[in-house]
Amino acid sequence: MVAFKASAAASQALSGRPPVNATHRPNSAIFIVTLAGMETRHSTQPHRVLRAGTCLAAVLVVAQASAQTLLPDSFFVDRPAFSQPEQPGKPASCETIAAQLPDSIPADSRVDMAIAGAVSLVRTDGALWYVAVCAEPGVRVLCVTYGVGDLKPGDKAVLRGGYNRQDKRHVLLDPCLASSENGTGAGEP
Repeated sequence: MVAFKASAAASQALSGRPPVNATHRPNSAIFIVTLAGMETRHSTQPHRVLRAGTCLAAVLVVAQASAQTLLPDSFFVDRPAFSQPEQPGKPASCETIAAQLPDSIPADSRVDMAIAGAVSLVRTDGALWYVAVCAEPGVRVLCVTYGVGDLKPGDKAVLRGGYNRQDKRHVLLDPCLASSENGTGAGEP
């Protein structure tokens, strides 16, 4: 095992070059480097692993981006609560959302939806937060988000996120941003 400074090890590991002070032999043992309490193992040819990982990530991003189909503008007629991904829509109310819900969207498309209503549920599993608006017997909307700010049941909130219809009366927004109707909370898109 070879000891060297963590900052030098980090920059060399990221560059794909073997450590400067290391003896580089084809059959040498695996180098173990501890960076801020995390153990990273480097083979004798780390640059190949890093390059392969970078290429795979790039291919996956391009494949996902090319796999999504943008919906035609005609889809959004009479649906002001819906928008292309990451674009603002005019929030619907709990009373008006049912009339705007499409029966389906293509599986390879992402559409965003915005809704304003009284918060009926705020829960967390420790990593994600779940915020629901609109009460029975109407359409219920659940937002999966990373934070809710000061939102609590009864507050007026705006939820904006990726639309996914679960069934006739349940919509999932994931990813989603939840904020109070006056603009404070977990953030505005």
